[in-house]
Amino acid sequence: MSKFDDLDRARRAINKHRTRRSCDQFIRFLPIALRSLQLSNEAITMPKAAHRTSGPNAASNRKEPYPKTSSTNKNPVDKENADPKSKSNASPKVDKSADKGDWRDIPLDEAKGEIPCYDNAATVRRKLKKLLSDKSTIPGNNKKWSQVSMTAEMQELENRGHPVEYKHNASGPSPRSLGNFLKKTGQMGAGDSPCYYWGYVMLEKLRIYNGEKKSKPRLEAEEKLPTGHVRWDPKTTRMWCGPGLPMPSADEMNNAAR
Repeated sequence: MSKFDDLDRARRAINKHRTRRSCDQFIRFLPIALRSLQLSNEAITMPKAAHRTSGPNAASNRKEPYPKTSSTNKNPVDKENADPKSKSNASPKVDKSADKGDWRDIPLDEAKGEIPCYDNAATVRRKLKKLLSDKSTIPGNNKKWSQVSMTAEMQELENRGHPVEYKHNASGPSPRSLGNFLKKTGQMGAGDSPCYYWGYVMLEKLRIYNGEKKSKPRLEAEEKLPTGHVRWDPKTTRMWCGPGLPMPSADEMNNAAR
């Protein structure tokens, strides 16, 4: 073995020892290096950039944790630190309909001992059917309009008002008379029914209660018929005419004043 072979063997042994020592040191400090690298990555993590960073819609494209800018909400409310009792101290909603009082007590002008009906029977019938089809609630309670509840309201108005004369020995509003009234046709069909009179009174009180204005036909009827329509049905009414006097037409009977 030559001298050069001994030197080469010694060099390889020294390099092997250095390599093994370096590996041991690398394995020993590897967890510390990885932990340091993880902490540094968490510290420099930034939110994702929006696709559009300029223009009028830049604020809407901005990602969290940056809050959206708003020109109206300059003082946002801290919901997490808000006082839970603050909601209970808020002013409750006030039912404005309760301030109007009972709609049944609204007074109406009278003429010749009763409230004049300025709407004919067909108009009252149409308005009553609209109340039933809309299924709205009766003012003052949660009941919906039906033929039963509508009859009950008419009977309550009759009890609060003074007696009114009915024809054909009628005894006041009832579910049966209301059903017959709604089935009739013509301008003054079933005009002699108690449901025509108290139905008009009920609709007039509801109109005033809801703050609705009078229609143009209603204003014309007040001028033409100061005392309201005659509560009769031309198909069932019998009239005696003197000699030489013409019989009134159906239109004249439908628009006859009391």
